[in-house]
Amino acid sequence: MVQASDVAMRVSAIIGGFVGIVEAIFIFIGERLVPYGFGWISGVIGILLAIAALSIGIKPIHYAPFLLGLIGVPLIILGLLIGGIIVLVATFFGLIS
Repeated sequence: MVQASDVAMRVSAIIGGFVGIVEAIFIFIGERLVPYGFGWISGVIGILLAIAALSIGIKPIHYAPFLLGLIGVPLIILGLLIGGIIVLVATFFGLIS
């Protein structure tokens, strides 16, 4: 039986992954949403982390909330602020389940 918080975690992780990918594409275009980051390196690593968050949202594994927390913090540090915050919200939803 799937709890409502598990569904919320999965949906939040998927949304956070999509938003992270869009923010990384903005980094490649040159339009940054935040004034910090590491240039194109942030874009490359951000896309990889966003894809990881997206895949955990699609098919969660045993330690999904912990892994989403490990993905969300570097996303924020790399300059993908909105996607990182949404992934951390997914972490919170996963922890309360």
